[in-house]
Amino acid sequence: MVEDERILLDLLGSVVESFSEISTVSKAQSIAAAETISHNHDLDLALLDLQLPDGKGSDLARHLVERHAGIQLIVLSGAAEQFACPAELQPAVKAVIDKASAFASLRQSLNAILQPAEQRLTQRQREIYTLIGAGRSTKEIARHLGCSVATVETHRKAIARTLGLSGAELVKAAALATQRQAIQ
Repeated sequence: MVEDERILLDLLGSVVESFSEISTVSKAQSIAAAETISHNHDLDLALLDLQLPDGKGSDLARHLVERHAGIQLIVLSGAAEQFACPAELQPAVKAVIDKASAFASLRQSLNAILQPAEQRLTQRQREIYTLIGAGRSTKEIARHLGCSVATVETHRKAIARTLGLSGAELVKAAALATQRQAIQ
């Protein structure tokens, strides 16, 4: 995370840290500090302000994209509606957030980045996924939905395949997703 306003950096940091899928959050208030972090860590995701005391956030974004293959960027700006994303950064920039609505927008953007596979589930699969996350057994889910155990198993296998998870991993991921939905 790169934001020159300390209070905003700390507040947004608490939102980011609330996501269990994010293991480490590093914070910087300048491009120089962000570049140091970039050289010492493998980065998957970066939230960065466009206006920094020692340069442009867009230059930092270019540096991050060149150094970290597959990095995803969330751009933070006081004038998000005026941001014109450079062509070379378009694949990496997943969201542009206006500082005025930063908290709600950041949560939505992180959900979209961290849960894209879940969004590919059908409505019925999402319903079953939620019930799995609530700790229901296959029999209980079948009874609750008024369908056969075999149908639930078929959906369960399709969910696991879509999310790239095994049985135990599926239950854990479903529980985390259900918990995250309850918080929102």
